[in-house]
Amino acid sequence: MQRRTLIGGFSAVALAAGCRARVSAEAPVSRPSSTLRVMTLNLAHGRGRAPSQSWIRDPADFRRNLDAIATLLRRESPDIVALQEAELGSSWAGDFDHVGYLAERAGYGHVIATAHMREEGRFRYGTAVISRHRMSEGQGGDFQAQSRWRKGFTRAIVDLGGSDPLAVLTVHLDFASARRRRAQLEELAGIVGTTRRPLVVMGDFNTSWTERDRSGLAEFADKLGLRPWCPELRAHRDGVRTFRGMPRRLDWILVSKGLEFANYATLGGDKVSDHIPVLADLRVTTPKPRHLSLIHGHSAHV
Repeated sequence: MQRRTLIGGFSAVALAAGCRARVSAEAPVSRPSSTLRVMTLNLAHGRGRAPSQSWIRDPADFRRNLDAIATLLRRESPDIVALQEAELGSSWAGDFDHVGYLAERAGYGHVIATAHMREEGRFRYGTAVISRHRMSEGQGGDFQAQSRWRKGFTRAIVDLGGSDPLAVLTVHLDFASARRRRAQLEELAGIVGTTRRPLVVMGDFNTSWTERDRSGLAEFADKLGLRPWCPELRAHRDGVRTFRGMPRRLDWILVSKGLEFANYATLGGDKVSDHIPVLADLRVTTPKPRHLSLIHGHSAHV
């Protein structure tokens, strides 16, 4: 049995009751009809359950870890996956493209990736979006506020066929400094601007919703009209933690007006990373809008 927390409910009026629902389910997570399934996962550089990158030397070990993630993706079948700490060809991670390998093994035909750490002969990793649907207008960027380990985002417009195009961002914020996280979120809010497309922002934000260190995640979401699933839930008590090393909810899926949560799950039984995969089933409720560009005036490193 795969252990996970599964929380269900429909629309804002059902959130209170839905947030109290908590069950353990066998794989795969049941998917409501007419929904779009999304997932976010920090890949931890492909090291799996190893506590340090230096513990893994053989490229075959990285491939085995990625194969386990591919098995998870095939089982749960998300339409769109946001990835962080995604290796694109680093010497310390087997010297091969983890994103391309994972996409091929899991059956995802569309990939957009951005390297935020770029050091010749050593590091090339960042964020990525993989999708079963065609993606266009792919673009990525680095934040101006940075530490030694650079962070950023990747965005894509996903063609859902008969539905509205969906704007998707995968985000990785600084892990050490609330001041830098706040600066990165303020920068991201300015980059995103105003969009009339349905928007999903997913990733490793390295902060909880009402963080004492004042990273500003709730302010960022409010500014852009985004909302998470049940932010009042406590990571440990309510089973929604997303980081194995401590009872904290660091990984978030935020959605705009025009999208509704139909299902939400943290897949704690899948020990493929130091982060726990987070899954959501969404319903698109917005009528098709006029075209409006998502990101303006930001240089890309794709």
